[in-house]
Amino acid sequence: MKRSREAATNAGKKTEVNESIKASMSNAYHGVALIDKEYVIQQFNSRFEGYFSYITGITPRRGLSVINSLFPKGEESAWSLLEKTLEKRDSTNEVSIKEGDFSIRLEPALNRKNNLIGAFLYLINQKETDNNEPPQTQMNFQALLEISGDAVIVLSPEGKPIYVSPSVETVLGYTPEETMLLDMYSSLHPDDVPGNQKVMEKAILNPGIPIKGHRSRIIHKDGSYHLYDSTVVNLLNDPSIGGIVDNIKEVTEPTSFGGSEGQFSNLYMKAVEDSKIGVWEIDLTSGTSVRNRIHDQIFGYNEQPAQWDLATLLQHIHVADRSAVKEIFEAARADGSFDFEVRAIWPDQSIHWIALKGTYVKSPETKTEKLSGSVVDITLRRNSFQALLNNESRLKSIIDNISEGLVVADKAGRLLYWNTAASKMHDFSSLQSPPKSFTELLKYFKLEQLNGKYLPVSKWPLPRLLNNENVDGLEVRVRSIKNRWAKIFRYNGGSFADGDGNLVYFLTISDRTELSNIKKHLRDSEERFLDAFHASPVALCITSSKDAVCLEINKSAEELLGYSYEEYTGKPILALNGVPLDERKRIFSRKSEPSKSWESKLSISTKQGQKRLILFSVEQVTLNGEECRLTIFVDITRAR
Repeated sequence: MKRSREAATNAGKKTEVNESIKASMSNAYHGVALIDKEYVIQQFNSRFEGYFSYITGITPRRGLSVINSLFPKGEESAWSLLEKTLEKRDSTNEVSIKEGDFSIRLEPALNRKNNLIGAFLYLINQKETDNNEPPQTQMNFQALLEISGDAVIVLSPEGKPIYVSPSVETVLGYTPEETMLLDMYSSLHPDDVPGNQKVMEKAILNPGIPIKGHRSRIIHKDGSYHLYDSTVVNLLNDPSIGGIVDNIKEVTEPTSFGGSEGQFSNLYMKAVEDSKIGVWEIDLTSGTSVRNRIHDQIFGYNEQPAQWDLATLLQHIHVADRSAVKEIFEAARADGSFDFEVRAIWPDQSIHWIALKGTYVKSPETKTEKLSGSVVDITLRRNSFQALLNNESRLKSIIDNISEGLVVADKAGRLLYWNTAASKMHDFSSLQSPPKSFTELLKYFKLEQLNGKYLPVSKWPLPRLLNNENVDGLEVRVRSIKNRWAKIFRYNGGSFADGDGNLVYFLTISDRTELSNIKKHLRDSEERFLDAFHASPVALCITSSKDAVCLEINKSAEELLGYSYEEYTGKPILALNGVPLDERKRIFSRKSEPSKSWESKLSISTKQGQKRLILFSVEQVTLNGEECRLTIFVDITRAR
């Protein structure tokens, strides 16, 4: 083949995405992803994520190659489809995969200059295509992109851009590629962050409804704050969009925040100080700086230092982190921004954690270069986080060392965690990791009921749990397809909500194979004992220890005592033979050690009225897990 398959394993490269590409993805009813010319995923919608996870057992992510996951080496038809699209720019027919349930369609992806940058990879669920009509989207994404030059940014719930329209360069000054790297919250004026967070919360609670945004100040690429209005629509549930759409336009009319400019400046500075945010600017050309009081306090100074330039700032960074911070500031000259957390050394040599965010601005007019931004003391948060990590590490260590197996899964059947015991029970090792999805688990094991009958997949422990069925003391026989072993596992399960409120399911597993074998051995031994009991020429009877009721009597005892099996079982021993109750109590209420027996002589009457003198001995036995007594009768009438 002309293209090198090894190239598919290279890391994903940044691709130029224009309106036509995003429109194609947004209008897709099927799962769709954009892959670059090295077969690496760049973007995908939510439906693609679900289909891809089901087909491959792998959660898709940006930078993941589709080779050897979705396009195995042996699938020549799929390979030729992929190469034909990337080399000849052909829209091609579909190729079926996953036993015909799904098909793949590829279309070329072109940038604004009409250059080929990759392909759209569609995953089509044939069952849904046959049975359902495509849903109507809440809003036409293409129409959003065409709104009078406004910037359209699609955000994740955390505020990270997942798509930016080309018009953003006109509105914010940044190219779409630069905007994709921004943290939108850090680009906001600190006073406007709470208002924007409330708008996002309201949008999340009201999907599909346009919400008027909070009028905000955002850092323009020229380094100054510009004022913007916005409209926000939550389209997270729309499979063609899968994000929160923010339509931004700059406010050009004069705006008053109330009071004079000096009053506003004082109000702004008070708000910054109350929020414990240090603000600063260093002129890299002159070495001068401007800082507020909070900035100096965060670096350990109650009085403002006489000198503060970039070299001074770096001297206050922990020596182990200093070279990395230098590299970050150097990279900001190209990227335009920086955002990192680092250890700072105070004048008293104590160590604190700080978060630095800001921008690099170069002005050709004034021939100056500046770094400016904010700084926050995050020592308490970092220490709390480290304590949490330590606690989680200890908890994980405990879970990994318990003898009972533990498996955790999400509602999609993805197996999130196996502890050490669960891995060993299922014969997985460091050389072969446990499966990451339930569908992958089917390749390794078969399950049976204890009676040997086939157990349908829907009745396996995890599907029962996901269907809200009870999994409490469920015992099944698990057979390894690869290693040819069979074990009996006992499952218990339940669910809980994780920190984000998502339902998580767990199964605890205990290996009952040895115990089951012991029980079977005992059952076999008891069966052999009863066979010998009934075949014995010696008269034998088994009674309960509590009330001496006859449980089993053999043929020889029937003939000696004169009554049939049906007449005797269920009645106190010797009650039919004319033996007084007091005498029976004296004999059979006797207690002894399990290993000892006792003998007695007794005169009895048979059903036919015959008198017989019998010698009998009693010893304790265990049958079906219960303490019983075995009585042996010997007729000594003639010996008298």
